[in-house]
Formats: sequence, C-alpha cells, structure tokens
Amino acid sequence: MTEKERSQLGLLYNANYDEELIEERLHAKVLCHEYNQLHPRNIEERETLIKTLLGKTTDRFLIEQPFVCDYGYNIEIG
Repeated sequence: MTEKERSQLGLLYNANYDEELIEERLHAKVLCHEYNQLHPRNIEERETLIKTLLGKTTDRFLIEQPFVCDYGYNIEIG
C-alpha cells in the first residue's frame, strides 16, 4: 500500500519519502506561488488558477492572497 493510499484511508502515513506525494506537494507549491504573484485585479486569472489547484469549487468564491496549501486537490468549496 502506498503512503497516499494510507492517507486516503485515514491511516498513519509518512509523506516525507513518498515520491508521488512529494511531487504533488511541489505541484501545489508552484500553483500557489503563481496565484500569489498575480495582481489582485486579475480576477479571471486568479479564479482559473485556483480552480486548477483545488479539488472542487462553486461558481462564486474568493480566496485572498497569499494562499498556501499542501496538495490542494483535497480542498472543496461549496
């Protein structure tokens, strides 16, 4: 069983040495960095990028910058 599978089952897991989880965290960090660098007036770009990062969103929401998360895909809004 992978560490990600363990985490999804609510079991104790170690994300520090699992290549899949390390890569997923890095991907989320890159998207967060890009999001945080966008000008606050770029509403459409901000929405598009944050929807790429998050697992599920509603049509209307607002997340202020700076925003940081570990993976993003497990965050749902609405």
